[in-house]
Amino acid sequence: MMESEVAVEYDQLERKAATVLGYMLFEYSRLDMELGLFLVWSDDGRKLVELTKKLIDNNFNKRLTLLEKLVRKKYEGTPAEALFAKWLSDAHAIRSVRNQLFHGRWGVIPQQQLVANVIGLPSSSEQSETRYSIEQLRESLQAMRMLRSRLSDLRQAWPI
Repeated sequence: MMESEVAVEYDQLERKAATVLGYMLFEYSRLDMELGLFLVWSDDGRKLVELTKKLIDNNFNKRLTLLEKLVRKKYEGTPAEALFAKWLSDAHAIRSVRNQLFHGRWGVIPQQQLVANVIGLPSSSEQSETRYSIEQLRESLQAMRMLRSRLSDLRQAWPI
């Protein structure tokens, strides 16, 4: 491949990765907001003001912990508890993906059509690299979208 062809491949791959990562950022922020709304409106909104103040500073992980507590309190031993447990497990998996994707730095490997996420300083022995195809990133994006959809279904069927 000529140098100009590599530059074009590099730009195209970077643009594709940036687009999918951008959509992932949108989806994750929507998921976080929707989870927050679900929590503040728990118990028919009786603690709306109190929970809103509490959740302003809570990250996604803390919101998941609160959801688990509320579900256990209301639905322990019911089918809803198992449905929420599966959703919570999947949400923690997405949270881990999100942490890796958005706390690392990105590069592209045009010859292999891969993007690389690197966590840690180059001078650190603990630096790690994970490579993704565009399709793998799209699958993670789809998983985020499905998680949001499932949360909506749970909110409708099993309010907390």
